[in-house]
Amino acid sequence: MKDTQSISETTKRVQCSAKTVRKWWKRYNVSGDVLDKCRSGRKPLLSTEAAQKALQMLLDGSNSGATHVARDLAAEGITRNVVNKATLIRAARKASVTIGVKLCVRRGKPKKAMTQATKQKRLKFAKLNKTTTWEKVLFTDRKRFYFKYPSSKVKMVRWRPPFWKLGGNDKRDEVFQPTNPQCLNIYAGISRHGMTGVHVVAGTSKHTTRYVTKKGTSARNITSAQYGDVLRKTLLPYGERLLGHKYGGWYLQQDNDPSHKCAQRVVKKWSKEKGSKVELLPSWPPNSPDLNIIENVWAWVQREVDKIGCQPFEDFHQTVIDTLAKVPDTMVSNLFASMHERMKLVIQKEGGFTRY
Repeated sequence: MKDTQSISETTKRVQCSAKTVRKWWKRYNVSGDVLDKCRSGRKPLLSTEAAQKALQMLLDGSNSGATHVARDLAAEGITRNVVNKATLIRAARKASVTIGVKLCVRRGKPKKAMTQATKQKRLKFAKLNKTTTWEKVLFTDRKRFYFKYPSSKVKMVRWRPPFWKLGGNDKRDEVFQPTNPQCLNIYAGISRHGMTGVHVVAGTSKHTTRYVTKKGTSARNITSAQYGDVLRKTLLPYGERLLGHKYGGWYLQQDNDPSHKCAQRVVKKWSKEKGSKVELLPSWPPNSPDLNIIENVWAWVQREVDKIGCQPFEDFHQTVIDTLAKVPDTMVSNLFASMHERMKLVIQKEGGFTRY
């Protein structure tokens, strides 16, 4: 402005509005410079020391959240009053910048804790099976596959222009997620030499069942009577075909579902009638999905089915069964090879969960 002595010329040179030029020229004439004056402002409710203490307490995790931290700060006399949680979070985040930590919140239910009794059972099982020949074991389990994404392929991410986020009307890639999805409830088993057939049980959508509960109502889930049929018609015949003819004697693994209590009687009777040498794998510990390799198979099948996208439910039903029949041999081999490592990790962790 000193050089041009013209508001319009200065506006062109600095490329801003005439109003802005007048504002700063007026300030210069009054104060002699264009620097912002220091303003007193409102005194922070949390001092630097209080903000750092709040950050420490939040990161420590012993408090339930910002509200409880604010109460504790006031109780300890660090703050005069109980500050609003938003104020405390803002101060703690500002303090986190000084130590190079990005303060963010994570929500969710805590993982179910494993009791000491369960840990002891897992530890005992692992020690007893350090040298077990797992190739002689048929691992079994029940799984519910939910028809969550009808006719939609599930993708991890989607990249979209900003206008999609601002209310675009194109719904092509939205995935329909029903509130109460239809499901396929099945039993199957995995051996070192392949998968068993699939046995569909009560709880499957559009599936009628002759099994009833103790109250006499139609069963909506597996019952002890139906599990006996699962053993006789699917798991035991396939296990004998896959393992019995190769090894003579073999073991059937099952978890501690209440409906499985009939297994000992059914297996004993079946073995006597068929001349088979099959036994239940003893002492399977509770709360041990990380030790059952068929859990890895379920996860693989779910991913493969999600990639396809099925419509209607009947196609989804058949796709799950077809995918189970295509489990790669290399995957089966790697899973069985991991069993000794799983036992080793359980022992190292004194019965705790493994990474599997």
